[in-house]
Amino acid sequence: MKNEVFAYADFFNVMVYDDFSTTVPYKHHSNMDLVNYCTNYWINTRGMPKEKFVLGIPAYGRNSGAAQVSTSFKTILATGTQLGPSPVHLSDSATITRTDGSTFTTYYTGHESAKLKALSAQNNGGGFMFWEMGHDANNDNALLKVACDAIGKTY
Repeated sequence: MKNEVFAYADFFNVMVYDDFSTTVPYKHHSNMDLVNYCTNYWINTRGMPKEKFVLGIPAYGRNSGAAQVSTSFKTILATGTQLGPSPVHLSDSATITRTDGSTFTTYYTGHESAKLKALSAQNNGGGFMFWEMGHDANNDNALLKVACDAIGKTY
């Protein structure tokens, strides 16, 4: 994309996710390092007006180090097993067990990361969007609710 296009669009949904690897295990596809890198690249390096930069946040998880599997956030909440001390909704990784009994680790945006991403979007850009809202929980665990609460907006 040429920088000249910045003047002709109202906003750009920058998809800050799917940075995965089939060979590197334990690699998160959408961590805060990627958010910071992409924000800096598009706004500071490329010159996109910050109010036109809309941060894309995934409402799903991806495994790493294997063939790609996507798992919706609501499925992660319902079936994921916590890996560390934080509950699944606060964490960014969980173990998923498939119907055939095999397991894999999925990496996703949990509540704490959703707050940080929403605040970054508010402070450094023009807002945020989620891909794909059908993957989000539709209760108090919704990532959209957490993000709206973080920036002081009504859910």
